[in-house]
Amino acid sequence: MKTNEILQLIGEQVFLDKVYQYAYRRCNTSHEAEDLCSDIILAVISAVHKQEHIDNFYAFVWTIARRVYADFSEKRSRAQQTVSIENEELSLPAKANEIDQFIEETAQREELRRIFREIAFLSKANREVMVLYYLDEMKVADIACKLGISESAVKQRLFSARNTVRKEVETMSERNLSLKPVVMGFIGTGNPTGNDPSKKAERILSQNLVYACKDKAKSAKELSEELCVPMPYIENELDIQVKGKNGTYGMLRKVGDKYITNVLVVDEKEFDEINDVYCRYADVLCARLKQYLEKNKQRFLDFPYLSAQTDLRFILWTLISESVWFTRGKVAKILEEEYFKDAQQPDRPFTVVAVANDMDASEDEMFYGCDGNATKDFCGYPYVFIRSIYGKRVEKQYSCGDLITNDEKLRLTLKAIGGLSVADLSDEQKEVAAKAIQCGFLRKVGDVLEPRIVAIEKKDWDAFGKLLQGYYDSLDDLCRQIAEELHGYIRSHIQKHLLEEWKSYAQLIAGAHVTNALIEKCIEEDLLTIPENRIGPEGVLLVVEK
Repeated sequence: MKTNEILQLIGEQVFLDKVYQYAYRRCNTSHEAEDLCSDIILAVISAVHKQEHIDNFYAFVWTIARRVYADFSEKRSRAQQTVSIENEELSLPAKANEIDQFIEETAQREELRRIFREIAFLSKANREVMVLYYLDEMKVADIACKLGISESAVKQRLFSARNTVRKEVETMSERNLSLKPVVMGFIGTGNPTGNDPSKKAERILSQNLVYACKDKAKSAKELSEELCVPMPYIENELDIQVKGKNGTYGMLRKVGDKYITNVLVVDEKEFDEINDVYCRYADVLCARLKQYLEKNKQRFLDFPYLSAQTDLRFILWTLISESVWFTRGKVAKILEEEYFKDAQQPDRPFTVVAVANDMDASEDEMFYGCDGNATKDFCGYPYVFIRSIYGKRVEKQYSCGDLITNDEKLRLTLKAIGGLSVADLSDEQKEVAAKAIQCGFLRKVGDVLEPRIVAIEKKDWDAFGKLLQGYYDSLDDLCRQIAEELHGYIRSHIQKHLLEEWKSYAQLIAGAHVTNALIEKCIEEDLLTIPENRIGPEGVLLVVEK
């Protein structure tokens, strides 16, 4: 019989039962039988690699079994003749390091690894002794002392662990995920530096673990079985997701000995449905915006920019996200004052929600975000801030928390405010300038470089945002209609334990697609320029303090 055939037999319940019956007939108690049985199994595993070929497997096993039983009987006899066995070592015929060596040397080591990897599905108590015995190579007496239990208890746990291993081997390869794997897209608001829990949930395991806790609190064991992931990984991941990035705000919260989501998690279908509430109003929003811009075009063009701006369609790119923020903020205020006035608000510096999609689903490009970063004492300016939008038509250029002082393109753009002679540039700066021109941050007018992106002074920032104030004033009736629709949907779909997160639902989940819908409608109505490249100047706003 070949080694791989032997290993398969060892993992079969029939073989284990035969060995246990042999041990039970020779022992006084079932606990002793379990100990003897486990010792025989380990001795067989250890001895297999010493044989090139075994003609009669069971004869081979019973020979080993009789030898192990003889050692076992002698040890039991000695134990009965002494009062204390505190310092007695367990006389196992097969040492852990021999088994480890066998696993590494044999060509069929994967068969044994299948057995030992099942340690991961044991209870914590059993797994602990298994790890201490096999991986740390501690003696039974030392394990008993370390854990504060008797040697008999250690041996019982070892047997239970080994037995569980063999049972799990039979089902491990056949077990499938109960949940179809998902991938999550995260949406956040506020300053995420040190607070954003999604930064700890970027792996597929993390995301599927959080998703599994979306609607019902589950224990580590339930999650291990549901996701078909070993317990140590599940327990470690649960600890990470509860603590989050800064140790206080995680993707999961613990309820007794179970876990449930601490942030809103919605399926793609639900996400699309709630966004349709806003998107249905995109045409009306665009129509009112167009009407307002036609009457106030000169106000936009006459604004004191630090970079020459002559195209209102280009300027609007820097304000289009703000227009959506205002609309959603106004809707949220109506919801708070009229529909959720009794709901408590979580005290968090940063809020995140997650949208779950099937892993094989196409990537959603309808979401637009807007990230910005600030720094002090940069290129001669006491304060510098830059932000950019990103989504279907433009790629992300800046992320919250980025160190913008390392951006040579931005550095040169700041120097170009007021004009920068090409003749004054070094060869290295000319290379940077060429890239900045290519992506639209700079433009060349004669022999002078100047910013192409929208640049303003910090003292004018508030006034710049208020250029759309009249448009905002025209949205009261629309915002009230949207709020009424959203209220009904949120109440019927939000996870009950996260009702206090309704504002996140209203501001982050609902309306996430409306920016895309509004942008596409505005391009259709010639209110926005069509970006020439995905990495371009559209939607980039630079603010400096002189």
